[in-house]
Amino acid sequence: MRTTNPEKIKAIKQAVINSCKDYGLLDMTTAKIAKAANVSPATIYIHYQDKKDLLSRLYEEVKAHLQSGMDEVIDDNATIDDQVHAIIEFSIKQYHKFPDEFNFIRVLWNNHELLDEHAIQFEKRLNGSLQHLFDRIDSSPNYVNVSQTTLDVFFSVPILVLNQDTKVNSDEVQQIVNMVINAIKK
Repeated sequence: MRTTNPEKIKAIKQAVINSCKDYGLLDMTTAKIAKAANVSPATIYIHYQDKKDLLSRLYEEVKAHLQSGMDEVIDDNATIDDQVHAIIEFSIKQYHKFPDEFNFIRVLWNNHELLDEHAIQFEKRLNGSLQHLFDRIDSSPNYVNVSQTTLDVFFSVPILVLNQDTKVNSDEVQQIVNMVINAIKK
């Protein structure tokens, strides 16, 4: 009976994140992942059913890691503007710490068909504080009434800018955050 080797699982996960960064999802195969992780392809199938299962489980893990601590930065007594600012600032800090993981999440967010239903539902359950903020925005007469997906896109704009230009300074980031806040106001 084969046993789980945490180092091999870690190597597989890192190979997926690196592969996503280096050549995207279209050219990512389990054979390439195995080679990059220095494991046999069979090792991947010991731990994951298929590529979709591997991507879905890693998506859940990375998403949870990137959002870990988000609840602590949201003050329920703060204004909506301050909460939006806090979440975007938190995301920017996480992006600077984990740019490859953010890229992985972004790529899969744009390719939801590669995720199983559990991963999609996981994302919805994970966003508790964010969901509460979205509900506040939705119920406020001072903010536009748009879908959560639309708000997600607006909230991700600073990260998209940083992904395109890593030399954006903190003043420019603040301007972008203010633009996002103004864009969702009536």
